Amino acid sequence: MTGSPTRRQALRLGGVALTTGIAGCLGEEPPEGTLDFSALDHIDWSAAPSTQITTSGEPKPEFREYRADDEPSTLLVLHHNATLDGRALHPLASAIANTGVAHVVTPDIRGHGPDPLDRGDLEYIYQPEDDLTRIVETENVIQDPRPIDAFETIIVGGHGAGGGLATRVGASGRSFADAFLFLAPHLGRSAPTTRPGFGGWEEYSGDRMTFADLLNSFNLTMYNQMEVVDFDMPQSARYGDETLSYTYRLAASLVPGSHTAITQIDEPTLTLIGSDDEALVPEAYETLLADDETSDLQILDGLSHLDVMVHAAVLDPIVEWIERVSGQG
Repeated sequence: MTGSPTRRQALRLGGVALTTGIAGCLGEEPPEGTLDFSALDHIDWSAAPSTQITTSGEPKPEFREYRADDEPSTLLVLHHNATLDGRALHPLASAIANTGVAHVVTPDIRGHGPDPLDRGDLEYIYQPEDDLTRIVETENVIQDPRPIDAFETIIVGGHGAGGGLATRVGASGRSFADAFLFLAPHLGRSAPTTRPGFGGWEEYSGDRMTFADLLNSFNLTMYNQMEVVDFDMPQSARYGDETLSYTYRLAASLVPGSHTAITQIDEPTLTLIGSDDEALVPEAYETLLADDETSDLQILDGLSHLDVMVHAAVLDPIVEWIERVSGQG
C-alpha cells in the first residue's frame, strides 16, 4: 500500500507530525568538525579494477573483483563506507587477495560510484541486500562460472555504513554468509557506539527521519525519496564521484534495526576499530560485545575512522581471522 492513508491513520500521522516538527525545531545543533580524510590520500582511485555486472541483465549492481592466485574456496564481499564507493577499498581488497586467503569482491552500493542510476538514492528500502545476493549468485563472480556452493566459506563485511549493511544482513538470520567482517561499523545514529553527528560528519534531519519511519510503519512510502542526511566532506577530500546526501530509502538501508543487532549474529564475526575513531566510541563496542562468544573485537592503536580502510595494521588481524574461520589455519 503506497496510496493515501485512512482517516484514522491521518489523525495519528498528524499528531506525530506535529510532535516531530516541534522536536526538529528544538533539536541540538550538530557538533562542529568532521572526519580526518587524510586516509584517502593513500588511495589510487584509477588503479582499482573496472566494474563487473551480474548476469541477470540488469545494469546494477556493479562490483569489482580481486582474484587470489592460490584459488582459495573463500569469498569476501566487502562494502564501502558512506559517500565513497568500492574503489576506496582497493588497497585493502588487493592486499587481502594478494595473501591468497580469499577472493575479494567490492560492490558499489546502489546510489554510489562513478555512474549511479540515481545518486544518493535507490528504488526501495533494503535493496542493497538483494543486490548482495545477486552478486554472490551471479554465474561469473570472480570471472569464473561457478555455483554459489563452490565457495566453502562466504564472508560478508563492510566499513562504516557498509558495516551497518553487513550487520543488518547478519542479524536477519537469512544470510548465506558463514562469517562477518566489520570495520568500524555504523550501528545507528542514536546508538551508544556512535558519537553525536557521527563526529560532526553527518547532519541528519531528525524530524524527516521520524516522520518517514512512522509512514513506513503504515506501509506508506510516498515520502521515502526525501533527503534526510547530508555529509560534510571538505573540498580537499573530494574525488569527483562522492555522494554527499542520502534519501530516507538509502539511509534506512545502511543501518541495522538496532545497535544490538550485531550481537544477534550466530556466525563468527571480527570487528576492528581504531582507538582514535572520531565518529565512533571504541569502548562502547567493548561493552556491547563483551559477552558475545562468537565475536572477536580488536581496537587498533592510533587509527582513525577512515584509517581502518587503508592502514597496514588491519591486514594481519583480518588474514589470521579469515584463515581461522575458513579452516585454513
